Amino acid sequence: MTALFPAQVEFLQALLARRSEIVECIDHLLNCQKKPLDYQQDFALLTRQFNECFHAFTGITREQQTLRLQLEHAHWASGFKPRAQHGNDLVDPVEQMLRAFHMWRQTRWPGHKGRLHFAHTLFNLYVVRSLALLCLRLWDDATNAAGARLSQLQQLLNLLWSSSPPGQPGLVRDIRWLFPVAMSPTTDSLAGYFAVAARIAESLSAADRVEIQAAWVQTGAGHLRSQLRDLSVRRGIALDARDLVLLTRMSNALDVALLMEGLVTLLEAYAQCLQSGDERRRRELACAICQGLSPDPELFVNRLDLLGPYTMIEQLFVTVDAEGHAVYTPMGQRHMTSLRQYKELILRLALPLYADCREQNAAGGAYSPYGVLYGFASNLLELIAFKSLLREATPQFSMEDAFRGGDAGKCAWVNGWRNLPHVKPELVEQYAYPQQFVETMGARIEHALQLRASAPDATAAVGRLFIVPAEDADTVHRAALPTLYIVTSDPQLVAAGKATAKDHGDLLHCRDEGEFLVSYATAGGWVAITKDMLSAVLGAGQDATVVGLPTIAAEVLTLMCPELVQTQ
Repeated sequence: MTALFPAQVEFLQALLARRSEIVECIDHLLNCQKKPLDYQQDFALLTRQFNECFHAFTGITREQQTLRLQLEHAHWASGFKPRAQHGNDLVDPVEQMLRAFHMWRQTRWPGHKGRLHFAHTLFNLYVVRSLALLCLRLWDDATNAAGARLSQLQQLLNLLWSSSPPGQPGLVRDIRWLFPVAMSPTTDSLAGYFAVAARIAESLSAADRVEIQAAWVQTGAGHLRSQLRDLSVRRGIALDARDLVLLTRMSNALDVALLMEGLVTLLEAYAQCLQSGDERRRRELACAICQGLSPDPELFVNRLDLLGPYTMIEQLFVTVDAEGHAVYTPMGQRHMTSLRQYKELILRLALPLYADCREQNAAGGAYSPYGVLYGFASNLLELIAFKSLLREATPQFSMEDAFRGGDAGKCAWVNGWRNLPHVKPELVEQYAYPQQFVETMGARIEHALQLRASAPDATAAVGRLFIVPAEDADTVHRAALPTLYIVTSDPQLVAAGKATAKDHGDLLHCRDEGEFLVSYATAGGWVAITKDMLSAVLGAGQDATVVGLPTIAAEVLTLMCPELVQTQ
């Protein structure tokens, strides 16, 4: 394992040197229109045959043939093993090949020239996937070499594109944009994301940190915007509907926490540009920052009292020390520091950000990044690559360009990703560039920044959650926290009317996802207080009381919401 990174680099160099031989082998795989349907749909068989194309020529050692599997396993061991859900993986060239077979069966099979073109695209996807995985191996056994290793990966990416024939989609130009791709799939463990964020902050240059976080903030916010629009359309409700706000705030603890941390880096760089007078770079950063705020401008700009608790993840940020008291973990301490930095920066920079946001909205343009719709960052590479099947004149845009404003040509590029002959027109329409949504996003961000800029010291009405010991229950004069916000898998608590029933497995899953303010085991199951109450109760200016929490649970809750909880 200690030699994994240099061995992988050497392997990719060997592949790039033998590109023509490998592409010819892939083209042979693609020429299967006369083979049975079962063959064309056999993912396991085609995966094995596809991988053999990269090993079936002189110069690749037996040891090098196992490197791809080692790389995947190292990725999983770092906490990034994807959940077993269809489509929840990094961009997979074999999956793209099966999709191509499906499209060709619905339309017509290409000739040699068309197959060769797509064979090059699949080769490029294989290498890009490997580079994405290697981005998270920068620190293996050589933390102080991370910056140099990142430069090596950029050189490999440059070599990939310089060796590609004309007309190939560029996919991604900047290696630093592959960090969010590598962390795209959903996982059962959330710790790995924060571990990578800490390593980036501690070991890479300022320029690399800013660009990686710009990539993470913009792709992460785009994912949340797409989710928000999808929920709004499917449920037929407004973007600011109460139920939608409660749902998205509670269910996105990881994404919002990482967005907040990335925004700290971008806001610091933005402040430096204000001081130095670098207007071009300031506008670029303002665009990225506004995208970061876009999923929930009210929360990120004007409800800083609620932002902290929403970003807290109990099992990662809080533990019990040797003396039996709840304390922040090192990860939790780092997160609390980021929260303090974010609050200070957004309060200080709201006015110039408002001016830049207003200028961007006024400038308009045929394309805005608020209109790009997708699932995860990895899906963007799939969409760009698959479009190459049509052999149309390929615009020289890459993944990064989807997050920068542009003209009608760029809008047509994004709109065309799903405009394929075998895709139903209603699906194409569903993902068409949403002009009204774009305008609403821009207006929401501008309005939130204007409110903060006009009253930087203003605070919204917020309630307090009072923790009362069981022996003092008779002294309570405030309203109890409604049981709607207390869930349990303990039948006795449900029968006593003290909590709302929730399936045990579902409760533990929600706990892992960071949807609770506090949770603890009882004799008959688990009980938890949901984050819904932050906006629905405290955010509405109402006080509430919780009686009889165990001592450790009360301490945990106080650490999770230090500004909102009071102990009686």
